[in-house]
Amino acid sequence: MTKHHDIADTGADDGALTAGPYSSISSKLRQFYQSVQEEGIPDRFVSLLERLDEAEKTAGHGMGMKDNTQ
Repeated sequence: MTKHHDIADTGADDGALTAGPYSSISSKLRQFYQSVQEEGIPDRFVSLLERLDEAEKTAGHGMGMKDNTQ
């Protein structure tokens, strides 16, 4: 009989999947996730978000809606 490893199996520490067929995948995914977390938000994206917020406020005031973000 073959022993199956559960991908969703997580232990108390970050190195829970250190052995078995998924160890390399787990390690690479963890490294990728950490690198994405460390990246800053690009200035163009921040600018786009600010313009979207302003457009939503303008649209809301034009329709008599109350701004609940403050």
